[in-house]
Amino acid sequence: MNIGIFTYGTRGDVQPYIALALGLIKNGHKVIIAAPENFKELVEGFEIAFHPLPGNVEEMMNGPEGQYLLKSENTIKLVKHFYKLLSQAKVPLRKSYIEAFNKVDFIIANAATIPITAAIAEKQNKKLAITYFMPPVVPTTEFPLADFDFLNFPLYNKLTYKLVHFLFWKFLKSEVNEFRQELGLPVLKENLLAYIDRQKPLDLYCLSSSLIAQPKDWDDNHKITGFLTVSQRETPGDYNDELNNWLEQGSKPLYMGFGSNGVGNTDKFINAISEVLNKTNERILFCTGWAKFDNLPVHDNLFVTKYVNHTAILPKCKAGIFHGGAGTLAAMLRNDLPVIIISFYTDQPTWGKIVERMQLGVHIPVKKFTAAKLISAIANVQKNQVKHRVAAIGQQIRNEAGLETAIREIEIFFQK
Repeated sequence: MNIGIFTYGTRGDVQPYIALALGLIKNGHKVIIAAPENFKELVEGFEIAFHPLPGNVEEMMNGPEGQYLLKSENTIKLVKHFYKLLSQAKVPLRKSYIEAFNKVDFIIANAATIPITAAIAEKQNKKLAITYFMPPVVPTTEFPLADFDFLNFPLYNKLTYKLVHFLFWKFLKSEVNEFRQELGLPVLKENLLAYIDRQKPLDLYCLSSSLIAQPKDWDDNHKITGFLTVSQRETPGDYNDELNNWLEQGSKPLYMGFGSNGVGNTDKFINAISEVLNKTNERILFCTGWAKFDNLPVHDNLFVTKYVNHTAILPKCKAGIFHGGAGTLAAMLRNDLPVIIISFYTDQPTWGKIVERMQLGVHIPVKKFTAAKLISAIANVQKNQVKHRVAAIGQQIRNEAGLETAIREIEIFFQK
């Protein structure tokens, strides 16, 4: 099969698809990944065909307006800014999506691309499988939609999904129908998500069922598969003699990093790192990722780099401090690391709540983040009770065949 994978967003929205593409290629399929142009080197580094989509999310976040909104720590404004930039680039974006569609026969799309990919797939009569790396948005009576967990009973739970689906459609309705008209498709009068769901596409949540169990009232096309991970080789990262020597010179460090997550108020993180170094004996391996950190302290117990190879480095760490992205959370738990999630936006607060509820670590919303709370959290995640819980969940995740399950479901669906 000739398969196109379409994704848009940060590194966490691209990296799992590298695992999926490699698995599909191993099974004899031809695969191309269409993603923002700044991920070309990352994807092609795995010898996977790449189609560049216009835009650079790293530049969006580090631009003046992006930095201003990151410093405001206002999730809604930040998401609106992101969609505004996408809207401004909609003409070249749509053209590039269509060009990529013309190269493939079957489509795998992430959530952010649905307003575009669903329309083109319908126009070209190509099968569409949708994949998610966030808590479910499929209605269920078993639990409310993420961040609406004030109550939990069947009628309320179903209502939370209807409300968010309504707001989603209200926000995107104009542009979705504009594009459908460009393609010669009828205007949608019903919610896009409801319209797609009536067509019964394959709908995969690439998450661990040990963290979110699959609801019993879902239709058969909605499935929780397990996390997608690269089996033999992680994304390229810094792992040099200097880092190796530092790791061997003392006790296991804390891993701290926010990947491709934007960080606006870097000063309070720099202050927190300084406090930890001055008031404890902890060692910190700090990965700056996309964020711009100036004036970090110089200390024997601090090692600073941009990225690391998770496969090689995480087994050498004692706990993880990060933003709460699903992919990084999977990597931490797979390596039996208790976690401290400092959540910024989107699904990160939900993962933070899940981690706390399951006693796998500590959740600190970024607006409430302080050096004192970080020091307290570091002590809490090293308690035996947390370590035992993490080890149990880590074993379950290692036993899951998330990648194999996803590939099997995709092959069955596309061959129908």
